[in-house]
Amino acid sequence: MNRFIKTSFFTSLLVYGLGLVSCNELMLGKEPSRIPISTFEYLWSTFNDHYGLFEVKQLDWEEIHAEFSGQVSNQMSDDELFDVCSEMLSRLNDGHVWLVKPNPGFRRFDSGPSYPEGTFDLDLIREHLSEETFFGPTENPLVLFGRFKNTNIGYLYLDHLGEAPGFYEKHVKTALAELANTDELILDARGIEGGDDRSAQVVASFFAKETKLYMKTRFKQSAKPADFSNWILWEVNPKSGAYTKPVVLLTDRGTGSAGETFTLAMRQNETVEIIGNFTYGAFSDNPKWELPNGWIVAMSTGDFRDQNGNSYEGIGLEPDELMVNTPGEVSEGTDRALTRALSILLGN
Repeated sequence: MNRFIKTSFFTSLLVYGLGLVSCNELMLGKEPSRIPISTFEYLWSTFNDHYGLFEVKQLDWEEIHAEFSGQVSNQMSDDELFDVCSEMLSRLNDGHVWLVKPNPGFRRFDSGPSYPEGTFDLDLIREHLSEETFFGPTENPLVLFGRFKNTNIGYLYLDHLGEAPGFYEKHVKTALAELANTDELILDARGIEGGDDRSAQVVASFFAKETKLYMKTRFKQSAKPADFSNWILWEVNPKSGAYTKPVVLLTDRGTGSAGETFTLAMRQNETVEIIGNFTYGAFSDNPKWELPNGWIVAMSTGDFRDQNGNSYEGIGLEPDELMVNTPGEVSEGTDRALTRALSILLGN
């Protein structure tokens, strides 16, 4: 699973002044030739100019160009060109990098790793709640909260962080007010595939006791290797109505993008323990470009690091306690990560 929802940054001073832009924006330039060699060179050059993680991933993009450019000819078919471009992009091993060939003959390539699906089932958890409230569709709630049967432990689930920050300011505040008299809380980030980093910041601030730096980000601005924007510093700031009792945060390989910047922020709260699996390992924003032949490519233009300057791109964030669910267990009604979280909070 590596198709994350993510808000993107344009790599320009205008956007750094104005803030975030839609993940659906396309970066358009002059129209070069549509022939295969031209398309390949355009793709390679676009990454050369804008990709923000060559240093982090210790990749020589010029060397990769030398390896693949000789495989491209103007006589090759679209599918043959797509195969070569996909193989080149696979070297990035980046879950925010993908290439799409629209119809006719639709194809999509995702650069990042794939992990088993079915390691989390919200319906399984809902069976264990004595009461529940949710915002959004019944079958796919955007926010859901409640209490576990025969306990005073609360539960909060977010489907993603793709709504505007004000949505979470309102609904998470409502949820935590309802859960204020619980003894502890399980916060499930296994359903958070991505969204808006500002929304992640808002939610994490509802669990903060003090202001803390948790992330710094910068964005590639030109083909020069060291040409990045200044670092943007991200902090959690305590909010009125914050939940400061013990919290277990559940993560897995399905926790990606803004779900991971959210996890970075939650790690700064001393009352939070993280249980589950590593997160996915794809943090940066990923604007889209249209290639001269009409294909669409997404790439990571940012360099996202924790407060100490560590990057977890391609790695993911390690939980405090590793507890990995398998699809087979979940399909049979067992959520080992949830069981462990409840055991910790109940003192067993």
